[in-house]
Amino acid sequence: MRRALPLVLLLAAGLGLTLCGDRPGTWPPGGSTAGGRDAQPLDAFELTDAEQDTVTAARWTLAAQCMRRLGFDSLADVDPYHPPGWPQRPVDASGTVLTLVAVSDDAHRYGVQDPEDAAAHGYRGALAAYRAHARAKTWTMPEYVALTGSSADGGPARAHGRPVPDGGCLGQAERRIRGTGPRTEPDLVSVLRGESRRSAERDPAWRRADRTWSACMRGAGYHYATPADAQRGDDRREEELRLRLSGGRGEADLPTETEKRTAVADARCKQRTGYLGTVRALDVRAQERVIAGHRAELDRHRARERAAVRTAMHVLATGTP
Repeated sequence: MRRALPLVLLLAAGLGLTLCGDRPGTWPPGGSTAGGRDAQPLDAFELTDAEQDTVTAARWTLAAQCMRRLGFDSLADVDPYHPPGWPQRPVDASGTVLTLVAVSDDAHRYGVQDPEDAAAHGYRGALAAYRAHARAKTWTMPEYVALTGSSADGGPARAHGRPVPDGGCLGQAERRIRGTGPRTEPDLVSVLRGESRRSAERDPAWRRADRTWSACMRGAGYHYATPADAQRGDDRREEELRLRLSGGRGEADLPTETEKRTAVADARCKQRTGYLGTVRALDVRAQERVIAGHRAELDRHRARERAAVRTAMHVLATGTP
């Protein structure tokens, strides 16, 4: 089962939206865990948590070397085995930057599942898990540019008068470990997870599970056709915006009390109706089908991942790829 991983959205001065982040499926440190109650067939083609921790530690080790060459000691206090989250763009002269982090993990693949988790975090349990694992660190704009290669003005990135590697120090580290830079598209396993999920959702049994869950939610006073509708919470948007503008919202990505109550009802209805057992079984069967159709590609993907682990182990043993 994959740990929580973020999709970082930066909203600059209310005018534009930019998507950034590490390789999909590999950040924060942690890949898939073999076995376990929620293990899925596609997990077999991803790195285990321990293997992904090794790759991540090597990436930050190489990034620290690169940063020193560019004249920064910013990573001197960073433990590569417990690194910070993906660098987020700091506020600069271009205007206010509102950072929103949307996080996904396998424990929330079917939405909120545990009423206690829902009561504490609403629909943001994956974000809470991510924050508990990734150490917080604030970067200056020059450090951010050097780490990511994303310059303030969109031009060629430079730091202390020196050219920054393509993709920044983290991008260079990725190339040295994997032979490629940070990916701009989801990797094969991520694509197939989405494909299998969409296939499973078209099954009449999944739709019946949605209808049974929806009836349970109506009994609790909520009117949503599917758990995805409840999580999206279009009916909560006005309240959230009003609280945010009034300063009563706190952090922008923390849940309101209304969201928490909705999420608790959602989780309880999933438990009462047997929703999770039904959709998990359908999802597993759909994953088995996509594996059968993409076996050669998946085997090559797994071989590349294992090669990256070997390179990462060499980096950690010697300090060089």
